Amino acid sequence: MGLENLTQGALDLVSAHPYVTGAMLAVVGVLSYFKIKLVLKAVTACLILGAIAYIVLFIFNLAATGVENTEKLRGNPNQAIDNLLK
Repeated sequence: MGLENLTQGALDLVSAHPYVTGAMLAVVGVLSYFKIKLVLKAVTACLILGAIAYIVLFIFNLAATGVENTEKLRGNPNQAIDNLLK
């Protein structure tokens, strides 16, 4: 899950639902104008939660890859030796 995927997902959301995203942007704009502290706290909270979710998903992806590679090696150990010798 890279930055390109997140950017593409945001662009897909904007192109699929322009009125909804426009309304959301307008609400954030009005709140930013009148209650800047609230918006900054919300943005900070979203960034922190997003970073935590990204790290957790990254760790789960690493663990899943390790399990898959271990299962492949258990299935055919000679293949791993052959790959090392190439």
